[in-house]
Amino acid sequence: MNEEIYLRFEHYLADEMTSEERLLFEEQLQNDASFNESFTLYKETTQFLEYKFSSEKAAFEQNITSIAKEHFASKKETKVIAFKPWYYAVAATIVVVVGTWMMMQNDPTYGDYNQHEMAVFVERSDNNENLQKAQEAFNKKDYQQAVAAFEKIQDFRKPELQYFYAIALIETNDFTKAELFLDQLRKGNSVYKDKATWYLALSYLKQNKKDKCKLVLQQIPVEAEDYNKAQELLKELE
Repeated sequence: MNEEIYLRFEHYLADEMTSEERLLFEEQLQNDASFNESFTLYKETTQFLEYKFSSEKAAFEQNITSIAKEHFASKKETKVIAFKPWYYAVAATIVVVVGTWMMMQNDPTYGDYNQHEMAVFVERSDNNENLQKAQEAFNKKDYQQAVAAFEKIQDFRKPELQYFYAIALIETNDFTKAELFLDQLRKGNSVYKDKATWYLALSYLKQNKKDKCKLVLQQIPVEAEDYNKAQELLKELE
Protein backbone atom coordinates (compact mmCIF):
# COMPACT_ATOMS: atom_id res chain seq x y z
CA MET A 1 0.00 0.00 0.00
CA ASN A 2 1.18 3.53 -0.77
CA GLU A 3 2.63 5.04 2.40
CA GLU A 4 0.67 8.28 1.96
CA ILE A 5 -2.53 6.28 2.37
CA TYR A 6 -1.30 5.11 5.78
CA LEU A 7 -0.77 8.73 6.73
CA ARG A 8 -4.29 9.61 5.61
CA PHE A 9 -5.69 6.73 7.66
CA GLU A 10 -3.83 7.86 10.77
CA HIS A 11 -4.72 11.50 10.13
CA TYR A 12 -8.41 10.57 9.88
CA LEU A 13 -8.41 8.34 12.98
CA ALA A 14 -6.66 11.07 14.97
CA ASP A 15 -9.42 13.52 13.90
CA GLU A 16 -6.83 15.91 12.48
CA MET A 17 -8.36 16.50 9.05
CA THR A 18 -10.16 19.65 8.00
CA SER A 19 -13.89 19.35 7.36
CA GLU A 20 -13.26 19.28 3.62
CA GLU A 21 -10.54 16.61 3.88
CA ARG A 22 -12.73 14.50 6.15
CA LEU A 23 -15.69 14.76 3.76
CA LEU A 24 -13.56 13.68 0.79
CA PHE A 25 -12.08 10.82 2.82
CA GLU A 26 -15.52 9.54 3.88
CA GLU A 27 -16.84 9.82 0.33
CA GLN A 28 -13.93 7.67 -0.84
CA LEU A 29 -14.73 5.14 1.90
CA GLN A 30 -18.28 4.86 0.57
CA ASN A 31 -17.42 4.76 -3.12
CA ASP A 32 -14.15 2.80 -3.21
CA ALA A 33 -14.55 -0.75 -1.88
CA SER A 34 -10.81 -1.47 -2.01
CA PHE A 35 -9.99 1.72 -0.10
CA ASN A 36 -12.68 0.92 2.47
CA GLU A 37 -11.32 -2.61 2.93
CA SER A 38 -7.76 -1.31 3.40
CA PHE A 39 -8.92 1.28 5.92
CA THR A 40 -10.94 -1.31 7.86
CA LEU A 41 -7.93 -3.64 8.00
CA TYR A 42 -5.68 -0.80 9.17
CA LYS A 43 -8.17 0.25 11.86
CA GLU A 44 -8.70 -3.32 13.09
CA THR A 45 -4.93 -3.87 13.19
CA THR A 46 -4.31 -0.74 15.26
CA GLN A 47 -7.16 -1.68 17.61
CA PHE A 48 -5.66 -5.12 18.09
CA LEU A 49 -2.24 -3.59 18.74
CA GLU A 50 -3.82 -1.59 21.56
CA TYR A 51 -4.49 -4.88 23.32
CA LYS A 52 -1.13 -6.46 22.55
CA PHE A 53 1.45 -3.70 22.36
CA SER A 54 -0.15 -0.67 24.00
CA SER A 55 3.08 1.12 24.92
CA GLU A 56 4.81 0.32 21.64
CA LYS A 57 1.77 1.37 19.64
CA ALA A 58 1.49 4.64 21.58
CA ALA A 59 5.07 5.52 20.70
CA PHE A 60 4.48 4.46 17.10
CA GLU A 61 1.32 6.55 16.77
CA GLN A 62 2.97 9.57 18.35
CA ASN A 63 5.80 9.26 15.86
CA ILE A 64 3.64 8.83 12.78
CA THR A 65 1.16 11.53 13.87
CA SER A 66 4.00 13.98 14.31
CA ILE A 67 5.32 13.14 10.87
CA ALA A 68 1.82 13.36 9.41
CA LYS A 69 1.31 16.84 10.84
CA GLU A 70 4.57 18.02 9.29
CA HIS A 71 3.74 16.41 5.98
CA PHE A 72 0.20 17.74 5.67
CA ALA A 73 1.18 21.22 6.85
CA SER A 74 3.90 21.31 4.22
CA LYS A 75 1.52 19.92 1.63
CA LYS A 76 -1.01 22.70 2.28
CA GLU A 77 1.62 25.38 1.88
CA THR A 78 3.29 24.12 -1.28
CA LYS A 79 0.61 21.83 -2.74
CA VAL A 80 3.51 19.78 -4.11
CA ILE A 81 4.60 16.43 -2.70
CA ALA A 82 8.37 16.45 -2.85
CA PHE A 83 10.66 13.47 -2.25
CA LYS A 84 11.42 13.22 1.46
CA PRO A 85 13.68 10.61 3.08
CA TRP A 86 11.29 10.20 6.02
CA TYR A 87 8.57 9.19 3.59
CA TYR A 88 10.07 5.74 3.24
CA ALA A 89 10.90 5.60 6.92
CA VAL A 90 7.20 5.92 7.69
CA ALA A 91 6.35 3.03 5.38
CA ALA A 92 9.19 0.97 6.82
CA THR A 93 8.01 1.64 10.37
CA ILE A 94 4.49 0.49 9.54
CA VAL A 95 5.78 -2.62 7.79
CA VAL A 96 8.00 -3.50 10.76
CA VAL A 97 5.26 -2.97 13.36
CA VAL A 98 2.52 -4.79 11.45
CA GLY A 99 4.94 -7.39 10.09
CA THR A 100 6.27 -8.20 13.54
CA TRP A 101 2.76 -8.57 14.84
CA MET A 102 1.83 -10.85 11.94
CA MET A 103 4.83 -13.07 12.58
CA MET A 104 4.08 -13.30 16.29
CA GLN A 105 0.33 -13.77 15.91
CA ASN A 106 -1.27 -16.40 13.72
CA ASP A 107 -4.60 -16.09 15.44
CA PRO A 108 -7.70 -14.83 13.65
CA THR A 109 -9.06 -11.35 14.36
CA TYR A 110 -12.52 -9.86 14.57
CA GLY A 111 -11.94 -8.18 11.21
CA ASP A 112 -11.78 -11.61 9.57
CA TYR A 113 -15.38 -12.31 10.51
CA ASN A 114 -17.31 -9.04 10.77
CA GLN A 115 -19.11 -9.32 7.44
CA HIS A 116 -22.57 -8.38 8.65
CA GLU A 117 -25.83 -9.00 6.86
CA MET A 118 -27.79 -5.99 5.63
CA ALA A 119 -30.31 -4.57 8.06
CA VAL A 120 -33.84 -4.68 6.64
CA PHE A 121 -36.20 -4.11 9.54
CA VAL A 122 -38.08 -1.08 8.24
CA GLU A 123 -39.73 -0.18 4.93
CA ARG A 124 -39.41 3.20 3.25
CA SER A 125 -43.10 3.75 3.79
CA ASP A 126 -42.85 3.29 7.56
CA ASN A 127 -43.26 6.52 9.44
CA ASN A 128 -40.42 6.05 11.92
CA GLU A 129 -37.51 8.38 11.37
CA ASN A 130 -35.23 6.82 13.98
CA LEU A 131 -35.75 3.30 12.64
CA GLN A 132 -34.95 4.52 9.14
CA LYS A 133 -31.82 6.34 10.31
CA ALA A 134 -30.62 3.31 12.27
CA GLN A 135 -31.08 1.01 9.29
CA GLU A 136 -29.40 3.34 6.80
CA ALA A 137 -26.46 4.11 9.11
CA PHE A 138 -25.91 0.42 9.88
CA ASN A 139 -25.88 -0.52 6.20
CA LYS A 140 -23.41 2.30 5.49
CA LYS A 141 -21.21 0.95 8.31
CA ASP A 142 -21.59 4.21 10.19
CA TYR A 143 -21.97 2.39 13.48
CA GLN A 144 -21.66 5.43 15.75
CA GLN A 145 -24.59 7.03 13.97
CA ALA A 146 -26.49 3.73 14.01
CA VAL A 147 -26.07 3.42 17.79
CA ALA A 148 -27.28 6.99 18.29
CA ALA A 149 -30.39 6.30 16.18
CA PHE A 150 -31.11 2.97 17.89
CA GLU A 151 -31.01 4.63 21.28
CA LYS A 152 -33.78 7.04 20.26
CA ILE A 153 -36.18 4.20 19.40
CA GLN A 154 -38.87 3.90 22.05
CA ASP A 155 -40.13 0.36 21.40
CA PHE A 156 -37.07 -1.87 21.60
CA ARG A 157 -38.73 -5.22 22.15
CA LYS A 158 -38.27 -6.60 18.63
CA PRO A 159 -35.43 -9.17 18.46
CA GLU A 160 -34.18 -7.88 15.10
CA LEU A 161 -33.65 -4.41 16.56
CA GLN A 162 -31.77 -5.83 19.54
CA TYR A 163 -29.67 -7.97 17.21
CA PHE A 164 -28.51 -5.18 14.90
CA TYR A 165 -28.09 -2.79 17.81
CA ALA A 166 -25.80 -5.31 19.54
CA ILE A 167 -23.66 -5.61 16.41
CA ALA A 168 -23.33 -1.83 16.18
CA LEU A 169 -22.32 -1.78 19.86
CA ILE A 170 -19.59 -4.35 19.21
CA GLU A 171 -18.33 -2.26 16.30
CA THR A 172 -18.12 0.78 18.59
CA ASN A 173 -16.43 -1.27 21.35
CA ASP A 174 -19.33 -1.00 23.80
CA PHE A 175 -18.94 -4.68 24.65
CA THR A 176 -20.74 -4.78 28.00
CA LYS A 177 -23.98 -3.39 26.62
CA ALA A 178 -23.73 -5.51 23.46
CA GLU A 179 -23.31 -8.69 25.49
CA LEU A 180 -26.37 -7.89 27.61
CA PHE A 181 -28.55 -7.78 24.50
CA LEU A 182 -26.91 -10.86 23.00
CA ASP A 183 -27.43 -12.86 26.20
CA GLN A 184 -31.08 -11.84 26.21
CA LEU A 185 -31.49 -13.01 22.61
CA ARG A 186 -29.73 -16.30 23.36
CA LYS A 187 -32.25 -17.04 26.09
CA GLY A 188 -35.20 -16.40 23.79
CA ASN A 189 -36.71 -18.38 20.93
CA SER A 190 -36.39 -15.94 18.04
CA VAL A 191 -34.57 -16.66 14.78
CA TYR A 192 -31.70 -14.60 16.19
CA LYS A 193 -30.98 -16.99 19.06
CA ASP A 194 -28.04 -18.81 17.42
CA LYS A 195 -26.87 -15.68 15.62
CA ALA A 196 -26.63 -13.95 18.98
CA THR A 197 -24.38 -16.76 20.21
CA TRP A 198 -22.12 -16.31 17.18
CA TYR A 199 -21.83 -12.56 17.75
CA LEU A 200 -21.19 -13.03 21.45
CA ALA A 201 -18.20 -15.16 20.43
CA LEU A 202 -17.09 -12.42 18.03
CA SER A 203 -17.38 -9.85 20.80
CA TYR A 204 -14.98 -11.91 22.91
CA LEU A 205 -12.72 -12.37 19.89
CA LYS A 206 -12.48 -8.62 19.36
CA GLN A 207 -11.49 -8.24 23.01
CA ASN A 208 -8.90 -11.02 22.61
CA LYS A 209 -10.70 -13.14 25.21
CA LYS A 210 -9.88 -16.37 23.41
CA ASP A 211 -10.98 -18.83 26.09
CA LYS A 212 -14.41 -17.22 26.40
CA CYS A 213 -14.68 -17.06 22.63
CA LYS A 214 -13.98 -20.77 22.26
CA LEU A 215 -16.42 -21.67 25.03
CA VAL A 216 -19.24 -19.77 23.32
CA LEU A 217 -18.38 -21.15 19.88
CA GLN A 218 -18.78 -24.67 21.23
CA GLN A 219 -22.37 -23.83 22.16
CA ILE A 220 -23.46 -23.14 18.57
CA PRO A 221 -25.61 -26.09 17.39
CA VAL A 222 -24.87 -27.95 14.17
CA GLU A 223 -28.10 -26.73 12.56
CA ALA A 224 -27.18 -23.07 13.09
CA GLU A 225 -26.46 -20.93 10.05
CA ASP A 226 -23.06 -19.92 11.46
CA TYR A 227 -22.02 -23.42 12.58
CA ASN A 228 -19.39 -23.90 9.85
CA LYS A 229 -17.84 -20.49 10.51
CA ALA A 230 -17.83 -21.28 14.22
CA GLN A 231 -15.98 -24.56 13.62
CA GLU A 232 -13.49 -22.81 11.35
CA LEU A 233 -12.83 -20.16 13.99
CA LEU A 234 -12.46 -22.81 16.69
CA LYS A 235 -9.77 -24.57 14.67
CA GLU A 236 -7.91 -21.32 14.10
CA LEU A 237 -7.97 -20.55 17.81
CA GLU A 238 -6.47 -23.92 18.79
